[in-house]
Amino acid sequence: MMFGVLINGRKSRDRLILGKGRRLLRSAGSADRRGNVLVLTALLEVALFGMLAFAIDMGYIAHTRTELQRTADACALGAASKLPDKNTAVAYAQEIAENNYGTVGPDLDSADVEFGYWDRDTATLNSPAPWGRRTNAVRVTLRRTRASGNPLRLFFAPVVGSTLADVTASATAWYDRGLCGPFVGIESLDVGGGAVTDSYDSAEGSYGPNTAGDRGSICSDGPVNVGGNSVVRGDALAGKGQPLPDVDGTAVITGDVGNRLKPLNLPPVDASAAAANNDNDAAPPVWQGQSWRDPIRPNGDFSLNAGEVYSLPPGTYYFRNVTLNGGSTLNISGATKIYITGTLRREGGCFVNNNTQLARNLQINVSGDTVDVTSDNAFYGVIYAPQSRVTLNASADLFGAIVGQTLKVNGSGRAHYDESLNLDYVEVPRRSMLVD
Repeated sequence: MMFGVLINGRKSRDRLILGKGRRLLRSAGSADRRGNVLVLTALLEVALFGMLAFAIDMGYIAHTRTELQRTADACALGAASKLPDKNTAVAYAQEIAENNYGTVGPDLDSADVEFGYWDRDTATLNSPAPWGRRTNAVRVTLRRTRASGNPLRLFFAPVVGSTLADVTASATAWYDRGLCGPFVGIESLDVGGGAVTDSYDSAEGSYGPNTAGDRGSICSDGPVNVGGNSVVRGDALAGKGQPLPDVDGTAVITGDVGNRLKPLNLPPVDASAAAANNDNDAAPPVWQGQSWRDPIRPNGDFSLNAGEVYSLPPGTYYFRNVTLNGGSTLNISGATKIYITGTLRREGGCFVNNNTQLARNLQINVSGDTVDVTSDNAFYGVIYAPQSRVTLNASADLFGAIVGQTLKVNGSGRAHYDESLNLDYVEVPRRSMLVD
C-alpha cells in the first residue's frame, strides 16, 4: 500500500510540475500576443491616418478641380462672346477669372487663352486658325501647378511624404456669328468682278475701308459662286446639300466656306397694311421742266425722270413700279418705308440720297419680279425682296442689307452691312456655347 501511495504521490507531484510548466508556457504566449497586437495596432493607425490624409487631400484636390473647371467654363464663354477682338476677349476672360477667384484662384495668364478655329465636323480646335478660316473659338486653361509656380499645397499628405499637387482645368467655347448673312440670294447668289462685301456699325461712326468689319457674309438655300477678284469679308454658305461655295479666280473669302443646316424660310412681303393705310396722298408734286406734276401716277407707278429732284417726306408708301431714270434725284430725310408690288429700277446716274446716312431709315420691300440697282451713287438702306431677282451693278456702294430670291453683285459694286440693323431675318443672333 505504501509503495502504491509513493508512486501515486510521485505521479501527483509530476502532474503538479507539469501543470506549472504549462501555466508558464501559457503566460509567455500571452505576452507575445499582446506585443503583436500593439505592433499591428500601431501599423494600422499609420495606415488609417494615411487613408484619412489621402481622403481629405483627395477631396480638396477634387474640390479645387471643380472650382477651376467652373471658372474656366465661364472664362471661355465670356472670351468667345468678344470675338473676333482677341485683346478684348483676353481682358474679359481675365476679369471673369478675377471675379471668380474664390479660395482656389488662380489668376489667368494671357498665354493660357488660346484662339483658333473650331471644326464642328471633327470636334477639334485648330490653333491658330487655318488659312481661309476665321477665328471662331477660344480655349481657356487654369493652372495650379509646380510649373506655373502655384501648386496646390496639401494638408495631411506631407506626413506620408507628399506635399504638393498639380491641378488644371480647361474649357473651349465656340462663337457662332450667325448661320446666314446680310446679303442673301434665296435660290442662288453670285458675287463677281471686283465686288466687295464687308461690314461696319453706323452707331460707332461712318464706314471706312481700313476699319471695316468681317460680317459681310453671303448665303443661299441654293448655290453660291464667288469669282473674279472679289472679296467676301465674312462667311459664304450654300444651301444644305448643295456643293460648297465655288470660288474662282483670285476671289477671297475670309470666313467660313460651308453649308447651311436648314432652309431660310424667309417670309414674303406683306403689303396689305400699306395698301390700306399709306402716305401716298401726302407726297408733294415734282417740278418737271416748266410745270409741276404728280410723281405717283393713277396706276400706282412712281417715277422720276432725267434732271428731276424730289424730296419724299418720311412715312409709309405703297407703289406698283418705281423707276428712277438718268440724272434724277430722290431725297430721303427721315424714317421711310416703301412697298413695291412690281419692279424697282434705278438706272443711269440717278441718285437716291438717304441724307440721314442710316440704313434703318430707308426700307424698301418688294414683292415684284425685279430689283435693278445700277448706279455709282451710294445707297443707304435695306432692300427686302424675297420674290425678286436682285442685281447690284456698276460701282454702287450699298450700306445696309439685301435679300432677294436671287442676288447678283457685279462689277465693282460694294455691299457694306450696317451691323446696327440687327435684322433677325438675315442673321441669327450671336451665341456662344461650350464645345469641349
